[in-house]
Amino acid sequence: MNIINYYKLRSKKSPSGGLLRGLLTWLRKVPLWGGLGGLLLIGCNEEGRLDHIDDNAPAPLQIGHIKVRNTPGGAVLKYTVPADENLLYVRAEYEIQPGVMRETMASYFKDSLVLEGFGDTRTYNVKVYSVGRNEKTSAPLTVKVTPLTPPVHMATKILREGFGAVIIQIENPEKANLAIELMGDIDHLGYHIPLQTYYTSREKASFAYRGLDTTPKGFSVYLRDRWSNLSDTITTTLTPWFEEYIPKNTWKVYPLPTDSWQPHPTLLSSTLDKAWDDNTGSIASGCFVNAGDTPVPMWVTWDLGVPIIMSRLKIWTNYTYVFSYGSPKKFELYGSTNPNQNGIWDDSWIPLGQFEILIPSGQETPTNDDIAIGRAGFDFDLEESEFAPDPFVPIRYIRYKAVSTWSGASNIAQYLNEISFWGQVIY
Repeated sequence: MNIINYYKLRSKKSPSGGLLRGLLTWLRKVPLWGGLGGLLLIGCNEEGRLDHIDDNAPAPLQIGHIKVRNTPGGAVLKYTVPADENLLYVRAEYEIQPGVMRETMASYFKDSLVLEGFGDTRTYNVKVYSVGRNEKTSAPLTVKVTPLTPPVHMATKILREGFGAVIIQIENPEKANLAIELMGDIDHLGYHIPLQTYYTSREKASFAYRGLDTTPKGFSVYLRDRWSNLSDTITTTLTPWFEEYIPKNTWKVYPLPTDSWQPHPTLLSSTLDKAWDDNTGSIASGCFVNAGDTPVPMWVTWDLGVPIIMSRLKIWTNYTYVFSYGSPKKFELYGSTNPNQNGIWDDSWIPLGQFEILIPSGQETPTNDDIAIGRAGFDFDLEESEFAPDPFVPIRYIRYKAVSTWSGASNIAQYLNEISFWGQVIY
């Protein structure tokens, strides 16, 4: 059995000790047969060093001069490593919740331990042990830590009404990994049931639970961190605003002189009207693709056929390259009732909003869950802003401007798989 397999096996059999303990235990049990077939344990700092495990050696000396630096939901212990050749690692044991123990370990090369997972600001006792190469442990040193406010309690949350939806807004200053648990009584049962769980580590995030009618309903939300610490719960009654799906059977391309759409040389059928064909699959099954040599920003125009007031939109990017290549990252939307026929950007175009597609988890590299969420489409609400001071006005013509793509390149094939609108049709 090689070291990697043993390392994994020990980790599975000894979950309380974790991966580090599994590896350290393996090292202790490796037979040292000097000469033929022996295994040399090479120290990180001393090339050629041969470590002999003495099962009769006493427990190592305790660490000294411990200094505590309290952190949000945790603490850092800084200490002096004893000059003891038998020392292998330092271990801290502590209770984060009644009956819930955690342990943290650091090798003898380090002089600090990071503690985390506390759910409040009480004072906790932490027991710190020195552990020898023969796994004998020293007597514990008891250290008191008083964590600062945990991230799950530092984060703020707001529940508000939206168009056919309830909106949850989160501010997460520590960028902690949080689960947002939404509950509600949407069927008027007299009690709240779980509706949706959202996950994020972004500093600011917004989530919407949609498909609601306009009757008053009770909602509640709380936050949960990865150690199952819970925030307080806020509860309120909200009345979602009316909206309807805007049919696409009247939409048609409305080219203007300054529009920058050019057909892709190998995807000539991927024309603008593919952006509203109700197909959100791959490029082959229908996707608007612009020519690769068209620089951003680029824009296109179409006619909705009927006047509407828009409340929100949903956009699907490239199904395969959700967060890469030519999928849109930042885009803007404009509306008009009577656009200037020369295609210039004048006051006949009303700004409806600036939008940015973000990785839902907040991670730098999208996870499989992020990609699955992205393939389901990205929702955006229209809101009053400095860019769009009055977006809730009648419009009939739409101008979509791609500002940047996920590739970051200025000249690349740009995708728009599908786009849908909600609001009210003005008859």
